[in-house]
Amino acid sequence: THELRTDHAVMALGHSSRDTFAMLYRRGVFVEAKPFSIGFRIEHPQGLIDRARWGRHAGHPLLGAAEYKLVHHVTQGEGQGRSVYSFCMCPGGTVVAATSEPGRVVTNGMSQYSRNERNANAGIVVGIDPRDFPADAASFNAAFGDSVDAERRPADAFHPLAGIVLQRQLEASAYTLGGSTYEAPGQLVGDFLADKASTALGDVLPSYRPGVKLGSLATALPSYAIAAIREALPVFGKKIKGFDRPDAVLTGVETRTSAPLRITRGDDFQSLNVAGLYPAGEGAGYAGGILSAGVDGIRVAEALAASIASGR
Repeated sequence: THELRTDHAVMALGHSSRDTFAMLYRRGVFVEAKPFSIGFRIEHPQGLIDRARWGRHAGHPLLGAAEYKLVHHVTQGEGQGRSVYSFCMCPGGTVVAATSEPGRVVTNGMSQYSRNERNANAGIVVGIDPRDFPADAASFNAAFGDSVDAERRPADAFHPLAGIVLQRQLEASAYTLGGSTYEAPGQLVGDFLADKASTALGDVLPSYRPGVKLGSLATALPSYAIAAIREALPVFGKKIKGFDRPDAVLTGVETRTSAPLRITRGDDFQSLNVAGLYPAGEGAGYAGGILSAGVDGIRVAEALAASIASGR
């Protein structure tokens, strides 16, 4: 073990730095639960998106692969009041494995610079907040063992690590639904809307590796999230013709949209209770992607430089 003492430390974590989050919590650094989103990846032929967005100009080399942004505010059923939206849309891209722990499955998406893969993909996710997170001791024990006390939390507040508990629950369930081989569970959109298990692919071939195991995703997310996505997909089909085509593929699960907690800081960009500690970027809960994390890093660097210059 090597110890390096300093008066100023920038902690620019990724949103999946769960071991470090738990360490900070155990050492008493102020952290708090925050909202994030959960859902699936959806794949369509890129040509379908191009035609819907570019019309007769689809395929023109100057336009490239088309993108989209969609949002729907749920008005009925168990998901009422929640928002469903497209996240991290990847034109001409692939669905990729983002698993960082054994016995769990997580999906993400990416595009190469060329954006010339056969499918478009995006996360279709539902916003959730700390009221949706587990609070029982059994769930915390399953997620963290005895290293985290489920009862230790600020008065009148949600447990700071409860979002990680939910993520681990959903990711472990996805691993099981996928056959416990690190294949991802999948379902065709038509079958998902009809609430019946999928048994065969249509024309849309999923890009996820090591593979997709077809079945039902009805238990892959909480029931309110399933209800919300079922309402949203036909609405999205009215905005982009063919978006809800029956053989489009849903692949589960997407749980790493942003950090499930915030390492809260003050106006000086330092931790509320640890002077000299500068949380930054996605893992600190102050960014939601590469660009916003970079901007936040600049702001933190400026605050740090001002602090050093003033001798504080």
